Amino acid sequence: MSRPPSGLSGAADRFTAWLWHWRRLLAILSVLGACSLAPLADIRTLDNDISAWFQQDDPVFQDYERLKKEFPGSRTLIVAIDSADAFAPAMLEALRTISAEIEQVDAVRRVQSLATANVVRLGPVDDGESEGDLLVEPLVPRNGPIDAAAVRRTALGDRMLAGDLVSTSGRVLAVVVSFDEARIDAIRSAVLDDIRARVSRHLPAGATAHYNGSLEISETYNRVTLRNQVLFTPPILLIVIGALWVMFRSVHLTVLTVFAVLVSTLWTVGLYMWAGYGFNILTSMLPPLVLVLAIADDVHIIQHYTQCRREGADHEGAWKHTVRHLITPLFAASGTTALGLLSLATSPVDAVRTFGMGAALGVMVDFVISIVLMPTLLAFVPVDATPPPQARWLLGPMRAIGRLSTAQPARVVLVAALLLLVVGSGLLRLRVDTNHVAFFKDGHPVHDSAELMDRELAGIYSFQVMLEGPPESLRSPDAIRRIDALGQQLGQLGHVKKVIGLSDYVARVHEPLAPADVRAGKRLPTDGDLISQELFVFGLSEDGRRELESVVSTDYSRTQIMVKLASMSSDEAFTEVEQAERLSRAMFAGTGITPTVTGAGRLFATLDHYLVTSQVWSFGTAFVSVFGVIFLVFRSFRFGVLAIVPNLVPVLVVLGAMGWLDISMNVATVMVASIALGVVDDDTIHFISRYRREARNGRTTDQAIAIATEEEGRASLTTAIINTLAFSVLLLSDYRPSGWFGGLLALTMAVAFLAEVFLLPAMIKLLPRWFAAEHLRHA
Repeated sequence: MSRPPSGLSGAADRFTAWLWHWRRLLAILSVLGACSLAPLADIRTLDNDISAWFQQDDPVFQDYERLKKEFPGSRTLIVAIDSADAFAPAMLEALRTISAEIEQVDAVRRVQSLATANVVRLGPVDDGESEGDLLVEPLVPRNGPIDAAAVRRTALGDRMLAGDLVSTSGRVLAVVVSFDEARIDAIRSAVLDDIRARVSRHLPAGATAHYNGSLEISETYNRVTLRNQVLFTPPILLIVIGALWVMFRSVHLTVLTVFAVLVSTLWTVGLYMWAGYGFNILTSMLPPLVLVLAIADDVHIIQHYTQCRREGADHEGAWKHTVRHLITPLFAASGTTALGLLSLATSPVDAVRTFGMGAALGVMVDFVISIVLMPTLLAFVPVDATPPPQARWLLGPMRAIGRLSTAQPARVVLVAALLLLVVGSGLLRLRVDTNHVAFFKDGHPVHDSAELMDRELAGIYSFQVMLEGPPESLRSPDAIRRIDALGQQLGQLGHVKKVIGLSDYVARVHEPLAPADVRAGKRLPTDGDLISQELFVFGLSEDGRRELESVVSTDYSRTQIMVKLASMSSDEAFTEVEQAERLSRAMFAGTGITPTVTGAGRLFATLDHYLVTSQVWSFGTAFVSVFGVIFLVFRSFRFGVLAIVPNLVPVLVVLGAMGWLDISMNVATVMVASIALGVVDDDTIHFISRYRREARNGRTTDQAIAIATEEEGRASLTTAIINTLAFSVLLLSDYRPSGWFGGLLALTMAVAFLAEVFLLPAMIKLLPRWFAAEHLRHA
């Protein structure tokens, strides 16, 4: 059995001896630590609201918080009720009951529907000379008989109701539910379930209810995350267990590997939750990632240890030899992987940042546990003189690959370059785009309800233009006129379905008072006192007051213009938001009134911009950090450069494949490049470390390549097969990002293996002055 280079031998021997002396205590502590952290490793508490992706000090997020404080209830649930006739008496009666039932649900702040809508009209005239009183009254009586024909006529003729709370086709009704922002997140699941139950209980025969909106999407993400864990964790574990058994044909090795992986996962998730971080659709991928990395380390340890035992070493000798020879490449591989993942911590997107920190922590925890726990547990495995199937089946292919790479290195590099050129050209097609609705396949309730609401109602997305000025400034004739003009401009944007602002409420009151002005095209009064009087009258009733409070502050220093949109990609949403900002600034320039475009739609659009900048910065940071460590580990600039090429190939292939497969860079795939860079370097470090060790022990270049390919390539292929099969299961998910993540990670593992066993040997052979075994011994 060969020894490490003499410069490191003394320190490595002393540290290995220390670990051997304390191995049992350290192994026991690692297991006890996992047991104590297990109660914390509860990932059932999830937060997938879009606001959870932003850091608290982000200016865009702070604008959103100011909006929620002034006009609470910006996150909504939309219930669309589809029927043959929305104005059928039975349907309107059911709508009234459903609206009243939902108002009783805990944390519900406001319910908007035709059953809660108000209309403005003049009351009956007492004599022939005077006008009747201005009345603000419910469109649908709170109780008693309903005049369905009158409701139809009024609702379809009201621009604030038609296309928003009822479709212009007269088929679909909307119930828009706002909540107490301070309480809803803690009880969201129970509240939404309660609302569904109440709607179902009173829904007429032939009518169907569809649910969407920001809260429904957030809760659906929670359900999908939990469902994926329940649905896909068992088959992934079965595939891992089955593949381990097939490769090693040993129940003992299979059980010990699964046990060690479980210990590493409990440590990672437990520490992550202990640090106060939360789980969402992105960070739920943390346990599978730890699974990949833990298996890779454990397979290398098992292969090295069992080979030592078959060669005659006792447990102590095999333990020390395995740890002494693997601790440096395992530490280097884990350190570079951790740095690659830690680069995600530079992202302004909070979920990406915490994922990077949690994953980096998990990698280093797994290294510490694997290097101590796995060799110690292997003492309980009976010695089998017969090589396992993993050695018998894979040794021949590895030898053939080694011979091909050393015999025809130029051809290998040329073929690899041509393939990389073809696949990598997909980078030109790669786009940055997040579309939460498109994440779900056709037939999923979120996808189908969004299509219905986009087609029949005012869509599922929205943003707000919040206007702020001195007290009373926002009910001046000039401000009202500008609000109305801005609303008309915003209504011309491509995806905008409905715009509602303070001017619409003024026009609503003014229309019955001055019908002649309205017919002449003057929908708004020009007198400030008249505007004040009309708004005062509108707010006299409880219903009118509550409606005004949703759009304007009591001192008229702040108001919001609500812009409702069809579902769209984040790229399109960002364009709409930018145009809204430009139009708003131009409309109120020099007035002393400050416009701010905010709301959930603004967060959604801004997130995409953050993903672009963070991905470029994170990948750049990962590149410098990872290869900087590789340079230090090998203490060689040349081998550092050698490691760059086979590590960049999987990254370029994955990004190119995303382009060709039309998989966008989005909230689920944004970290793929950095993760790939961090994961694939493990194989490279193991191969180069083994090649250098064999070369310094007197092997020729071809012999050293052959041994490194057979031994390290065999471990890498075992890991690649297990993890590729396991993560391919995620392709079956009806939530597309989960499938993308699993498929891309599987592709990464496969390409990383091919780059290790084909490209590395070929490059070594093509550059003998730098990498030949004779040159290394001389150096």
